Amino acid sequence: MLAWTCFGSDFEFADFALGKGLAGLGSAHRVKNFVRLTSADRFQAGAIWYWERQPVSAGFETSFSFKFTDQDLNQGGADGLAFVVQNEGERALGGLGASGGFLRSDDGAPGGLQRGIGRSVAVFFDTYQNGWDAGDNFIAICTQTPATSLRWPPVCQSYTHKLKQRLKNGKVHTARVVYQPPLLSVYLDDSQEPVTSASVDVARMVGGDGKAWVGFTGSTGGSWENHDLLRWKFQLAARPDVSSSMSAVDSSISFTLGTCLPERRLCTPEKVTVEEKGPGQFHVTMPAHLEWSASVPNTEKLPVRVFNVTGTVCWDPRLRESSGCNGPAGNGVVPGAEAEGAAGFISPKAQAGSLVTRSLNGRVWFSVNDRTGEGFNDNEGFFEFDVSVGRE
Repeated sequence: MLAWTCFGSDFEFADFALGKGLAGLGSAHRVKNFVRLTSADRFQAGAIWYWERQPVSAGFETSFSFKFTDQDLNQGGADGLAFVVQNEGERALGGLGASGGFLRSDDGAPGGLQRGIGRSVAVFFDTYQNGWDAGDNFIAICTQTPATSLRWPPVCQSYTHKLKQRLKNGKVHTARVVYQPPLLSVYLDDSQEPVTSASVDVARMVGGDGKAWVGFTGSTGGSWENHDLLRWKFQLAARPDVSSSMSAVDSSISFTLGTCLPERRLCTPEKVTVEEKGPGQFHVTMPAHLEWSASVPNTEKLPVRVFNVTGTVCWDPRLRESSGCNGPAGNGVVPGAEAEGAAGFISPKAQAGSLVTRSLNGRVWFSVNDRTGEGFNDNEGFFEFDVSVGRE
């Protein structure tokens, strides 16, 4: 059993000879100077979690080395390991077999139904082909909420194409996972480009205060192998520069996960909400998939101030790079009278980002600056902000 010992944020295990700072669950145990998540035996699931929750919402980078050995001769080894960010607790563990230890147990696993880890984002190094996945040598980025923790088969956000590296060749592999909100990217061995990426709202998926447990899970089923973790380093990212092309999602937004549209990587509210907080004061939640959907009255053509802007949108979720997503580019003042009647007016303050404004017919309108020209339907994410109409 691995033991608790207190460490701070940004940590590194050059090896696991001491096993301190970690909690082991299920089949996970220390072997000399490494962690074995599962032994080469049938129907196991194991997990390790770092002792202290990490503030993951602003971004992080983690790297780790692993090795898969002693595959069974009949089916060639299964099922893989996953790096997981989760907010279910230090005792969280998913199912056996194809679950990877973080999804719900698959239909062929013994012992009855085991739910998955309900608030989680996982990078799954899968070594066995089931009916629902891409093969026996790929990497997937998967997210789960409490509502989807019993879903089977699972639906993951991103799958690699065929890897040139063979994961279960008995050699040591090194992975690097980089989260620059909203993009989660995975690098393998000496790859200079990510082998897979996906837009993921980590703060929204794990919920709470933006902190979460980080660690690893692994599983075997009717086929098996050793899943060994050799080294691990975890670093928190500096708060992203809002003047750049990215902006972190604020975890204190005012609506619940249940209002998000299904099957989208970023939380996307179904409809806009405009709440009047007082005379000339409004709070707006604006989804990315609706064009010019939010507006506030400004019949007297007064100055309008937009502030407390949070959120991230992706106007082309197919892009696996930062150019497909953006933040709001900060706060600004929307002109009043001079913009009235100018169809399509976009605030100069907003042009650098994706929150754009115009004044028309006695109202100030807000929209996402869609860059594809292919319509708004597939956009993901939202902006949330405050609006003040009038002279201060």
